[in-house]
Amino acid sequence: MKHSFFVLSILFVTVFSIPYQIIAQEAIFRQEGIASWYGREYDGHLTASGEIFDSSKLTAAHPNLPFGTRLVVTNIHNNKSVIVTVNDRGPFVPARIIDISRAAAEQLDMIVTGTAPVFIESFDRVAVSPPVTEQARPVSAVNVSQPVVVQTPQIRLVPETTIMPDRIYRLQVGSYRVDRNAIDAFEKLKNSGLNPAYERHENGGTEFYRVVVAGVRGTEMQHVTERISAAGFREVLIREEN
Repeated sequence: MKHSFFVLSILFVTVFSIPYQIIAQEAIFRQEGIASWYGREYDGHLTASGEIFDSSKLTAAHPNLPFGTRLVVTNIHNNKSVIVTVNDRGPFVPARIIDISRAAAEQLDMIVTGTAPVFIESFDRVAVSPPVTEQARPVSAVNVSQPVVVQTPQIRLVPETTIMPDRIYRLQVGSYRVDRNAIDAFEKLKNSGLNPAYERHENGGTEFYRVVVAGVRGTEMQHVTERISAAGFREVLIREEN
């Protein structure tokens, strides 16, 4: 009996003396609204994520969820479901919350109707960043030899980049196949107090439109990303300008 008590005591000390780390809370994203679909006429076009659109794959466009997010989309009318991966931006039509590929629309039996009321839910649990408690230092207090820490948990920079105060950056907010969608994004950024640019490009005969905020100094990155986030965007492509 004494031996058993001794062993339990050792286990207790060992287990409860192990250092631990608090893990960020996880959550499930849920949304309800109208879904629409887009099909073969866009095959071969670039999506906002840079992938080539293929209507036979189970993909989707969402206004602001991170690219790569997997969603369960359920048609409320018939209770049919499909899992899609977000690789594009849209739809930019009031009351619509998601655009899905033709393949996904077939599984939901909404090809004929074109739209359907749906319930969407993240397939994987999404990590929720803890709130930022420390205020960012004012720009005037930043030493130009030190990196700038951008503390905007609502927005993601791709790729993850160390922001240097004395360098200039270009932020691509979106790349769109439909010019109207690009114009909508441009106007959202403009209304947020930014000075975006609207660019037309062509790749292999396919036209697409980019909306960018160029000439951003490292010392301005905090302010600019907060404005982009306020406009409803959650992810931007960043590169350093020469």
